[in-house]
Amino acid sequence: MTSPFANPPVDLRDDLSVALDRAWARLGEPGSWLNGEQRLAVAAEARQAWHCDLCDQRKAALSPYAVMGAHDLSGAVPGAWVEVIHRVVTDSGRLSERWYRQALTDGVVEDELIEIISVAVLTTTVDAFALGIGMAPPALPEALPGEPARVHAPEAKPGPGWAATIAPADAPADFADFYANGSHFFIRRALTLVPAETRRIWDLLNAMYLPDPRVHELDGIERAIDRAQMEFLAARASALLGCYY
Repeated sequence: MTSPFANPPVDLRDDLSVALDRAWARLGEPGSWLNGEQRLAVAAEARQAWHCDLCDQRKAALSPYAVMGAHDLSGAVPGAWVEVIHRVVTDSGRLSERWYRQALTDGVVEDELIEIISVAVLTTTVDAFALGIGMAPPALPEALPGEPARVHAPEAKPGPGWAATIAPADAPADFADFYANGSHFFIRRALTLVPAETRRIWDLLNAMYLPDPRVHELDGIERAIDRAQMEFLAARASALLGCYY
């Protein structure tokens, strides 16, 4: 696969460029619960969500449940996945337990749901980054053969949010390093029902932000702006996008 970030219009840190390329290539690889074709279908639907008239109307409404209708679709994912993908991409600030439980009621396996969310977030993250540096969103990679193992993590337990997660105290030996050095933040724990997918998305997010956000300054960490500037941009983006974590 040709690197989508081989010739960016701005200088990129080597580790960031590698992480972006690796994350993009993994979209077409078999995951834990979805095969490569399914993962790419989720990515395509995540892109389609930005052009969905129903999503635009719901975003402008007082409540997303005040507007009924049908989504504008890419046509490649099961119907029960569509509401998950479109809401994650276009109206994440108003996701609710009702939305989460409805997906399960509609037949989406919870482990599948976590991987769908992760792929949608990863796609949107890379696309937004590309647009932010003056690039067109990269072409989706080719789907690689192979089927997911679809093995549920027995260590996962309900909570502390809507999804089952793996607590640091319950992490198996091959996942304990994810919580190393006291990195037990709930935002890192959110997708741990599917451990391999958790690693995939945090491999990118660590490069885009910080592996350990507890550091007060950036000694030994290569970044072009200081920590205060990073947090100012993060806070402003969160306010604009309705992220209230």
